[in-house]
Amino acid sequence: MKKDGNTSSGRDHELEEYVNFLKFQSISAKHANIRETAEYLRDLLRNLGAESSLMETDGHPVVYGNLNLGKERTLLVYNHYDVQPVDPLDEWNHDPFSAEMEGGRIYARGSSDNKGTLMARYFGIKRALDANEIGVNIKFLYEGEEEIGSPSLEKFIEKNRGILKSDAVIMEGSTLGEGGRPIISLGVKGLLYVEIEDEVAKSDMHSSYSAIVPNPAWNIILPLSNLYNGQEVTMPGFYESVRELTEDEEKILESYPFDPDSFSRPFGLKYLKHKGKSDLVRWLFTKPTMNIDGFLSGYVQEGSKTITPRKAMAKLDFRLVPDQDPRKIFALLENQLRSRGFKGKIKPLGMEYPVRTSPVSKLAVAMTESARSVYGKEPIIMINSPGTQPMALFTRNLGIEEAVSAIGVGDQNSRAHVPDESIAVENYFLAIEHTKAFLKSFR
Repeated sequence: MKKDGNTSSGRDHELEEYVNFLKFQSISAKHANIRETAEYLRDLLRNLGAESSLMETDGHPVVYGNLNLGKERTLLVYNHYDVQPVDPLDEWNHDPFSAEMEGGRIYARGSSDNKGTLMARYFGIKRALDANEIGVNIKFLYEGEEEIGSPSLEKFIEKNRGILKSDAVIMEGSTLGEGGRPIISLGVKGLLYVEIEDEVAKSDMHSSYSAIVPNPAWNIILPLSNLYNGQEVTMPGFYESVRELTEDEEKILESYPFDPDSFSRPFGLKYLKHKGKSDLVRWLFTKPTMNIDGFLSGYVQEGSKTITPRKAMAKLDFRLVPDQDPRKIFALLENQLRSRGFKGKIKPLGMEYPVRTSPVSKLAVAMTESARSVYGKEPIIMINSPGTQPMALFTRNLGIEEAVSAIGVGDQNSRAHVPDESIAVENYFLAIEHTKAFLKSFR
């Protein structure tokens, strides 16, 4: 007999399976419990009626599933089964893999990111199937390397374009914002991460020689200072491909809730770079950025030491917006630095393309309406996240036109990636119901 997810016994089963899943110590950085977790998910998808298998990569296996219901359109569901390390262990008040419950919350590594969302979607799909309220075929891609940067994902997608072909994709889940409002992200900013290094000697030198020897710190600082004015990137051609916002996207920006004081307070931030909610929101979501992540050179300990350093290194990231191309931006950066006499190394460390799905697309409309109906609150819509995830591997490499990040179980107290990660148990069941409602309306 099938368990009805809306009954007490059905909810008990959905929670029990989630707890079992949380006990797998699938830490990708330590290559721990990876295959056992993947096999568990493969069998879980088979229980759903999907064709499912483990597909090998250069790293950890991908769990692939295909639930072909003979429908016209196909939805790809992406999640990851790996989790972050638990260190520092002594800062946990709950065993990170015991899935203890206290005060209506469940504590475990991965409870929010991303096992809770994976399992909530799974049971939401099961409820939709049991109610015969699902209008699309579903493909599943569960990877085991997201928490170490998904090094095998792009190659896997390129190799398996045929079986992964779909009409839309929902990425790993978002979270619940202030007041329990579900967050729906219609895309992501892209990323270019660069390391710049200059080495002028085999050892540091007395600073009295600075009159005649080059300083690698200045060699980096001076050309970079010509590319940014404190507000905007001044590199020629940088904004050339930036896509104009649509009228619908402008409306979403206007309605986005942002309180500068609430944002600043947890960080002890003294001030923000822009004034007024409207400008802050516009810069956060629609403006590309150039950021210095770190700079290392010379003597930085207590007291003085008069040297000219032998070496300097800087790490930069550029957050990009549609339709900027990280490869073209890297070429612009390299050209500008070389034209200003920089002779050191310029090395890209990571590239991701930006994505933005139309808010009036079938996927976005179904996700928004179903969130509104389940949570009884207006969802928080982002035209794209200010952060980055490998969404473009699906839109750009697979040609999927509609992509969102939504249906998450975490909230503002979930502490993803740090000790005592947790979710409210009721948010797990709401995410299940949201998945079911979304699948009823998405065709």
